[in-house]
Amino acid sequence: MNGGLVWQLTLTFLGVAFLSIGGASALIPEFYRQIVDVHVWMSSTDFVHTVALAQIAPGPNMLIVSLIGWKVAGFAGLLACTLAIVGPPSMLAFAVGRMTEKLGEKKWLSAVKKALAPCVVGLTLASGLITAKAADNDWIGIALTVGSAAFMYFLRRNPLWVIGAGALVGIFAYRLGLMHVV
Repeated sequence: MNGGLVWQLTLTFLGVAFLSIGGASALIPEFYRQIVDVHVWMSSTDFVHTVALAQIAPGPNMLIVSLIGWKVAGFAGLLACTLAIVGPPSMLAFAVGRMTEKLGEKKWLSAVKKALAPCVVGLTLASGLITAKAADNDWIGIALTVGSAAFMYFLRRNPLWVIGAGALVGIFAYRLGLMHVV
């Protein structure tokens, strides 16, 4: 285990932790920037695969952080990243929750709450675009991304249908020689 690497991971995720308005999905662009571009701990492809695994696994969205920690520095990295991303926002949420109880329904507080919602939507859209850009390197990926988004937006069905269809398309495309895996 590389203790210096674990500390770097901890400091990186502590720095990102206070930005977690909107949850882990809204932070994917910053995770990507830190993990792939700044520190080069993962390739773009490895990052996208980790995001995909975290999104399809049951549990909280912050699972992405634990998986990044595991991939970069093993179990110590998993613990360090998880505690760094969950601890500070939890304390901040507690403090802000107490403060908003005391403030009641002040107009400026309502304005802040109303303004944050579109910011979260924008960050989430950016996450999707960054992930798609890294994952959609052929026509099959692009078709799956567009089809998945359209399915969820227009039909509003259980996402397991999208995941199952994606897995089947991947198997058939691989068997037909249309998809190459490393």
